[in-house]
Amino acid sequence: MSWYVLVEANETYGGDSTWDLVAKVPVEGGREAAIARAEEISRTSLSGTPPEGEGRLVFRTSPTSWLVEKSRLVRHERSAEPIKHTRHMRVHVAELVMAQEPAPLDPPRKGWRRN
Repeated sequence: MSWYVLVEANETYGGDSTWDLVAKVPVEGGREAAIARAEEISRTSLSGTPPEGEGRLVFRTSPTSWLVEKSRLVRHERSAEPIKHTRHMRVHVAELVMAQEPAPLDPPRKGWRRN
């Protein structure tokens, strides 16, 4: 059908960690074009420009997937030493093989109100 680059980002809240799909980037030109775009995203960003001052480690985990560790040094007013903040994202090449829209909802019943 069609090729995409899928980007997942890791978020950590109070010790709990989740991976969320943050981008579905359609790619024209087939599998090889999708692989090239995915590698570009893993090395730069979705916009194609790496954020200034950001460190980055890019690991190819398979021929069509990358794990990216992004880091930034931040100096807090209460600390003399900078603190390293680290985030992760996964970048995958995927072929869309099925698409089904959700069924439409029935219109609201007459007299039904939301408070």
